[in-house]
Amino acid sequence: MAGSHGALVVFGSGPGIGRNVAAVFAERGFQKIILLSRNKTRLSQDADFVRAASAEASVDVIEYDGANMESVRAGLEEVEKTMGDVPLECVLFNHARLGPSKFFDFTVEELDIDLQVSVVSLYAVAKWAMPKLLGTAKSSDTKTPSLIVTSGMLAKDPFPAMFSLATCKAGQYSLVHSLHKEYESKGVHCALVVVGGSVDEKMSITNPRNIAEKIFELFGRPQGKGQLELVLMDPEYQKHIQRREQGAK
Repeated sequence: MAGSHGALVVFGSGPGIGRNVAAVFAERGFQKIILLSRNKTRLSQDADFVRAASAEASVDVIEYDGANMESVRAGLEEVEKTMGDVPLECVLFNHARLGPSKFFDFTVEELDIDLQVSVVSLYAVAKWAMPKLLGTAKSSDTKTPSLIVTSGMLAKDPFPAMFSLATCKAGQYSLVHSLHKEYESKGVHCALVVVGGSVDEKMSITNPRNIAEKIFELFGRPQGKGQLELVLMDPEYQKHIQRREQGAK
């Protein structure tokens, strides 16, 4: 299967979803894997993880800061050089600043940083990637070029103690919906992976490997038949939501 797919670019690599998606895609025949993050040490570890999964795939790392638009532009230029002639076939956008944000201790400046990382950077990445993904779609009707964005239940069910993350996830949700409406008919999947619960090896549904395999299935849907939203809900998280809803009545 080596070499049956082009390039995967992961914006927001890390020990959970990011590098596991990269490993699964490398195993399934992607020629080139490019991992981006601002954490140099973690990037090196993630690259080793992916190389251990597939000796055939070429794995490269690029440092960049999603909160800094100049860094994002420089990172995209570096991705372009690193890809070379390999066609872009999938982009995974896995960026977010996690953590609490209490009204109104959380500053306007911090909210602006969160929006830059999660929404503005996503728009910049989509603007860069879409012409390339459209070109891949036109090159073959069996290719399924995709822009996939990780999300969470906060996009639909915001929680006051994490209002900033919820705001960012809602922004991503709206943007990807619009991209899906515009580009699904043109051969490019634009999809959201909504994770309900902790991403942890111990989880039955939301463990990193299972999420990665489900994302590969999402990527592989035929042109024009893409799935806008994939929801992966941990059973314990589902019970938590049900208990909260019952308590609110």
